[in-house]
Amino acid sequence: MRHRFARNLLGEILTASRMIKIALLIPFIVLLFDVEIFYYSWTNQEKTILIASGFVLFLSILEIIAVIKEIHEHITKVRRLEILERRLEKIAKEIKNPTVRKIVDKFMAKYPKEYTINEVYHAACILMDNLKNK
Repeated sequence: MRHRFARNLLGEILTASRMIKIALLIPFIVLLFDVEIFYYSWTNQEKTILIASGFVLFLSILEIIAVIKEIHEHITKVRRLEILERRLEKIAKEIKNPTVRKIVDKFMAKYPKEYTINEVYHAACILMDNLKNK
């Protein structure tokens, strides 16, 4: 319970694609360079470099936070779409001759507030395309 946020975040990062992991790795590499410059200016009493490197270090931390937030939003959107697709498949199996209109109408009657009509319509079109190709 105490570390739920960290476990969830780590789980999201581990399930992310390789490109997303690389996008997260690059800000950490930049952060390491910034820390090294900050440490050098701290030990050599270089006040102007210390101020500038401290500012850049702060920006690097903000960049990492922003990347993690984007990854979280992307993973949340993907999971939401997967749930929608599974529900639409169940509804399509219940209907004798499924069409996009029938699937969307039945889904919106069953789950009226969870998804917008645009999300459902788009996912239903993809589902029907997959069903026709099988």
